Amino acid sequence: MELKKISENEWEIPKSGGMKVPARIFASDKLIAKIKQDRTLMQAANVAHLQGIQKFSFVMPDAHEGY
Repeated sequence: MELKKISENEWEIPKSGGMKVPARIFASDKLIAKIKQDRTLMQAANVAHLQGIQKFSFVMPDAHEGY
């Protein structure tokens, strides 16, 4: 999964496949390394497929795997 650094603490999974919006992640470099160890980013991309979503699927710094 492609992950682009937007700013010091902001990352993005670009819109692809059936995603209706990109996923925007707010995390430090240290935190993003932890987030990459589970399925949090996959979950963010899955949310971006939802009907009616607007602008972004957001992931806050307290992100963790699970719905």
